Amino acid sequence: MRISKPSKLLFQSTLASLLVSASLGITPALAAVDPTLPNWTTAGYKGGQALPTGGTLIDLTTKGITANDGVDDSNALQQVINDIRSGTLTVNGSVVSDTNRAILKLPAGQIDLNKQIRVDASFITLRGAGNNPTTGTKIVFKPAATYSEDPANPGAPLIDGKMWPGYAAFRVEDRAKDSGDTTYEGSVNFHWLTGQRVASAGGGTKGSLVVKVASGKGSQFAAGDTIYVGAANTVAFYDGMQAPQAYRFNGHMRTQMFKVVSVSGDNLTIDKPLEFDVPFSNSGQLPADPGGSNSTYYSKVMKVTAVKGVGFEDFYFTQDISYTPYNGLINANDYDAVTNPGGVGLKYKNEALEYAVHGILFKFAQDGWVKGIRTYMTGSHPIVTEFAKNMEITNNIIFGAWNKGKGGHGYVRGSKLYDSKITNNTIDRVRHLTLQWSATGNVIQGNALSADMNLHGGWERHNLIEQNTISIPFEHSSWGEGEGGQDMLEGTWYPIWYGAGPHASKWSGGTGEQNVFFNNTMSKQLTKGGAYVPFAPYNNANTIYQIGWDGTQWTHLQKPTGTFISTWGQNETVDFSQAPNKGVYACLSFTGSSLLGSGTATNSCTGGTDTQAPTVPAGLTATAASSSQINLSWTASTDNVGVTGYDVYRGGTFLKTVTGTSTTDTGLTASTAYSYYVRAKDAVGNASAASNTASSTTLSGSTAATLNPTDDAYVHESNPTTNYGNDTTMFLKTSSGSNRVVYVKFDLSSISSASSAKLRIYGSASANTTVTAYQTTDSWTEAALTWNNKPAIGSAAGSIAMNATNAYYEIDITSYVQAQIAGDKIVSIELQESAGKYTTLNTSENGANKPQLVIQ
Repeated sequence: MRISKPSKLLFQSTLASLLVSASLGITPALAAVDPTLPNWTTAGYKGGQALPTGGTLIDLTTKGITANDGVDDSNALQQVINDIRSGTLTVNGSVVSDTNRAILKLPAGQIDLNKQIRVDASFITLRGAGNNPTTGTKIVFKPAATYSEDPANPGAPLIDGKMWPGYAAFRVEDRAKDSGDTTYEGSVNFHWLTGQRVASAGGGTKGSLVVKVASGKGSQFAAGDTIYVGAANTVAFYDGMQAPQAYRFNGHMRTQMFKVVSVSGDNLTIDKPLEFDVPFSNSGQLPADPGGSNSTYYSKVMKVTAVKGVGFEDFYFTQDISYTPYNGLINANDYDAVTNPGGVGLKYKNEALEYAVHGILFKFAQDGWVKGIRTYMTGSHPIVTEFAKNMEITNNIIFGAWNKGKGGHGYVRGSKLYDSKITNNTIDRVRHLTLQWSATGNVIQGNALSADMNLHGGWERHNLIEQNTISIPFEHSSWGEGEGGQDMLEGTWYPIWYGAGPHASKWSGGTGEQNVFFNNTMSKQLTKGGAYVPFAPYNNANTIYQIGWDGTQWTHLQKPTGTFISTWGQNETVDFSQAPNKGVYACLSFTGSSLLGSGTATNSCTGGTDTQAPTVPAGLTATAASSSQINLSWTASTDNVGVTGYDVYRGGTFLKTVTGTSTTDTGLTASTAYSYYVRAKDAVGNASAASNTASSTTLSGSTAATLNPTDDAYVHESNPTTNYGNDTTMFLKTSSGSNRVVYVKFDLSSISSASSAKLRIYGSASANTTVTAYQTTDSWTEAALTWNNKPAIGSAAGSIAMNATNAYYEIDITSYVQAQIAGDKIVSIELQESAGKYTTLNTSENGANKPQLVIQ
């Protein structure tokens, strides 16, 4: 089989990693079934080892914990963990360790807990007497009202970001505090306090086994350390996923945890290759919060203070609400508007938001597990991770949550989960099973789900989802609370959900590369009470479906090739593995039933068998945008495997290659004619014939003036008395009860005539829409404008189609400007969009790309 150059580099890096591991006495992992696939054989506890079963029993009935007495046992259980953590409580005459484990044995019967338990003593197992609520250990959790409603997101609980993702009955996270922030337990792992910057030339490149920290900082690390590597978000990274400007912010979307193999100066050799480039910083080009001022944000490497080897086994867990104001108002059965309006099953809202407390949380944890437990109606996520490595969640029965609505609640949530396994669980009546926020190297296998397998966004990648049975009821849907709590997703949820960049950037970012689906049985109930029908198109048992992959590198889902989808909604059943679409690589097939087992992989797209060229690009147009720029666009080509790009030619000479169906040619000479044609190509170099030739002449360059606004602002129907005149960003959206409208005003007192006048606005839309400019009166000012006092709308002056690409868009308003030159010398414009899509524009307060009125 032929291996592409990028795949060869990854394969060679993996081989080098195995050789380093072997030199240290670490057992090398088995190879993947095909060298172009990720290697998942090291997923799970200690890189694929069996979960421990042994240890020394500590009978918790001797530590003040009594079943069925109605007494809160939180303090007693916490004291046992505290004593193990401090070394006061030992087993076999020694402190608890990896080779001297402690098993905290809960008695049969009901155990009452009212407080969060900090499980931060490593190498302990909390084991019950079975998960049958009648004969085993039944843990009943009754937390106090923990949250208030988030005023910025009504219907969601307000959670302190430093405590994210919120409180849990069992919180596996070290309590140590850094001196820079003694308010929060766990601040020892705040990377902004304890992390080190990377080298000024960058911290490392994708595929490398070396991470480079800032000069002199290598001494902070040692072989054997677990480290966190976070790559700063950059403009180029956001551009690649076509994230709207309004959703871009500083942070580390790309993260991973590694083991340090060795340290040489400021170079850290790690146990597996980097999966992303690590820049020094964002170059000061992104804001701390969307829409704010730009600031410099650095990539970081941090020694992790991890809680290791904590397991939960063999008990039943439920969160009781009988003592809350919701008693009698809500119940665990399925919702029905007539027969059971209080039911929360198959209802995806937050029904008791004050009590949205998770079941089990692993945060900065390693080699932990949850096995053989049964959950029934947790407050929010039954099980959730946040920076966790080599975990196993296996053979559990999970049912329901009281809160499954906006703000992200009621998931089985694999966030920042690395090299872990979620296997052989029954998961029912939750919102999603998610992999998100840089989750990588995980295996999701053999589960029975009534919730979707959700690639939730944030550059999750290299995950294997196989042998699962996913059966989605008709009622499993967003309930008007789309992911991120802003938009209503189109339609009901299907077995797979994918984070499209323009949409998922609202809360994180697009889904990353090479998430692999294999041999899953998936079905969807298309009507209420109807039959379940097989979910297509990714249902061939022997085909390896690699989502976000073109065979050599990441690609967004495109429909057709060259056009990113803006959201997964209404695209669930589109086949992105077949032309004219792109984004799912389906060339590999496998004879076995599991990609972790035996069998033979075959690639139908290599070995020179593809000799078919793409179809000819059609409808090429060339339009002069200015005296130095011409805009080109054309209709997408199709190909038997997939179009990978378009070569653009000017005057018969190659100009550049682009992946989309539009581009700009800049730096041209004024009043000059240029001609263009385009050829499509595929992955193996087959090229189409040339498109039609399109010509255009740049504008004369005799621009009378380029004016900036005297006033610009937007208004928001939901905040009718709020003024946004000082904001650097304006928003447009047509949405009943929540409309956003933009106003722009220009002074024409210096202009005596105009043969052409174009309003230039810079920004993007979350999906294709049309922005129309309307005439309006001049009485408003940006300092005082609100929804309640906005001027009345007048006649349309011009319009332009907008999409998810950040660029200047020009609206021809020549007639209106000519009339105003002869009139009061003021041009006042109201902008609206037509399709209900979030549209973001720069204001004159922005440091770059301000609105303009270009007059010739």
